[in-house]
Amino acid sequence: MFDTAARRKLVRACGLEQGRVLDVGMGDCACMSFFLARRGLDVIGIDSSPQAVHDARRKAERRRFKGTFEARRADAEDLSFQDGEFDAVAAYHSLHHVGDVKKVLGEMHRVCRKGGFVLISDFHRQGQEACGEELDGDTYLSRIEQWLTQRMKTVRKLRTRLNVMFVCEK
Repeated sequence: MFDTAARRKLVRACGLEQGRVLDVGMGDCACMSFFLARRGLDVIGIDSSPQAVHDARRKAERRRFKGTFEARRADAEDLSFQDGEFDAVAAYHSLHHVGDVKKVLGEMHRVCRKGGFVLISDFHRQGQEACGEELDGDTYLSRIEQWLTQRMKTVRKLRTRLNVMFVCEK
């Protein structure tokens, strides 16, 4: 994808340099998963689409990573991982595709270890217009922010040209 600066800013904001990361809704491009694996993190990217998982695996075969990458088909509303299994859980431009955002956020929170990070990035109004996404403006992001601030130890909100990002410590 085109917004490497935003991914870099998101990861830099939490200081994550090693560990296990779950990428929720990686899509067929797996751009966030690959970005993290290139930096030495061990990444499991999940998506509900078998085709997205297949495509991500094929693309990974042509890449080299300092860390690791594994693609799995999974339901983000019912993750099959243990509580606290990951050092970070990321959702990059994916939450607007899920049915029950609160349920997915709850699962992301559950599988993140205490002291770990939940990283979320999605398009704000200007980004939605630039990318042809039809969401509900910034109302969607406000609901995510409200959920996060009620449950996370800290929540930092960052803005880029196209995104609103949340860096949350559990």
